[in-house]
Amino acid sequence: MRKSFTLIELLIVVAIIGILAAIAVPNFLNAQIRAGISRVKADFKAISTAMELYYLDNNDYPPDVTGPNDETRSYYVLTTPVAYVTSLEIFRDYFTSKAGRSDEAGRIRNYYDYGGGSARFADKQSSFYHTYNVGYVVISFAPDRSLQYPWGQAACLNLKERNQAGRNYLFDASNGLNSRGDLIVTGLGIMNQ
Repeated sequence: MRKSFTLIELLIVVAIIGILAAIAVPNFLNAQIRAGISRVKADFKAISTAMELYYLDNNDYPPDVTGPNDETRSYYVLTTPVAYVTSLEIFRDYFTSKAGRSDEAGRIRNYYDYGGGSARFADKQSSFYHTYNVGYVVISFAPDRSLQYPWGQAACLNLKERNQAGRNYLFDASNGLNSRGDLIVTGLGIMNQ
């Protein structure tokens, strides 16, 4: 007598494998997003340290000298002539710098968005970064890859006061891993906790 599986037994095994795959794949994708968020927060800690060391040496944060798609000139001063960080790679936004990734407007965004310093202003006192004592703002576009932070004086004030308007810009994993918001660090610390 020859032993073999019946069609019903095979269908049950295939159904069980399908159910397990349906459970495992979303969890795997969520784990990748959580790992990316952890990486950005670790980068932010290193960037904060570099910014504060630069501030101690220069009595100001690095100047914001570039447009929104090329932050390398602003970050370059942190690598040379004094190496506050060893390379520009730490400034690559995990969520937008992968091949083919772009923000919602279709622009390729390789580096964390930056605002700070006093290069665009006649003097430090006119800079809203200094006015509201946030020093600088570094932004990752987070999993949704879109910018919610509206650069400007009101946004800096909202971050400083940590009021509801300021929290609206921030990514919050408790709203789901693909929710809106940005990961933000300022001279006040990492805003997303």
